[in-house]
Formats: sequence, structure tokens, C-alpha cells
Amino acid sequence: MPEQEKAVARGSLHEALHNVAVWFAYAGGAIVATIGIMSAVSIIGRALWSKPITGDFELVEIGIAVAGSLFLAYCQITAGNIFVDIFTIRASDKTKAAMDCFGAILMGIMFALVGWRCAVGMTEIRHSGETSMLMGFPIWIGYVGVLPGLTLAAITAFAQGFGLIGVSERVSHE
Repeated sequence: MPEQEKAVARGSLHEALHNVAVWFAYAGGAIVATIGIMSAVSIIGRALWSKPITGDFELVEIGIAVAGSLFLAYCQITAGNIFVDIFTIRASDKTKAAMDCFGAILMGIMFALVGWRCAVGMTEIRHSGETSMLMGFPIWIGYVGVLPGLTLAAITAFAQGFGLIGVSERVSHE
């Protein structure tokens, strides 16, 4: 495949992953907003009528875990992770690019390992029938909600690490 076609394919894949990551981030934001509203309603209910939403903290725990996982791919594709460049400040651009690719592969491995362990945990918790204390909400459903975000983050990181998409430029806040 000629270099120009590779660049077009790389750009298309980057755009597709970026678009999905943005939608995942929007979904995560919607979950956080919903949890915020639910928490406010529960606090008001507790203060005014001594009637909070039963299990509100359980919903917050599960919802924030799911929302947090949905932000990971966007953070990865936009280079939103923290960079400590004190040791590489004088390195060549080629060295920095190689280190960024290596770092992306390490992130991909980490996302994949966390996703794998979440899948194993989900299977075991579903088999045991564990539920939340107050609501009786099946805990394994929260694990299912975390898996799409981890999967997309792993795919994005591996695509960056193996050069299938570009690694976004670091943002300097000097």
C-alpha cells in the first residue's frame, strides 16, 4: 500500500476512534450529571422530609465507576494523560515519539489487564449472585458497564502504540 493510502487509512481510523471516544465521554458526562441530580434529590429529600433515595451511595459508586471508564479513551486519544518530561526535555523528537509509542503500548496493556480482571470479576460476582446492600442491585451489572470504556481505551492505546493512528501532540502548560 502506498504511503499516501496508509496516511489516509491512519487518519480515518484516528477520526473513527476519536469520534467514538467523544461519544463515550458524552455518555460518561451524562451519567455524572444524572448522578449529581439524583444526589441532590436525595439530599433534599433527606433534609426536608427525612426521605433520601434508598441506596443513593450505591448508585453513585457504580455510576462513577462506569462514567470514569468512559472517559479513558478520550483522555488517551487526546494525550490528556500527565507527562513528566523532566528527563526527556532535551531528547530528540524521534526519541520522544518512540517513547510515546512505547508508553501507549504500556497503557494498552494496562487497560487490557484491568478489563480482563473486570470481566473475570464480573463472571464470579454474577455466579455468586452478589447484590448491593440496600437496593439489592446486581453488582455484576456495574462491571459490565465498565468494560466498553476499558475496551475502547485499550484499542486506542494499542492503535497509537503500533502506529495505526497518530499519538496526539503533548500539550505544554509552561
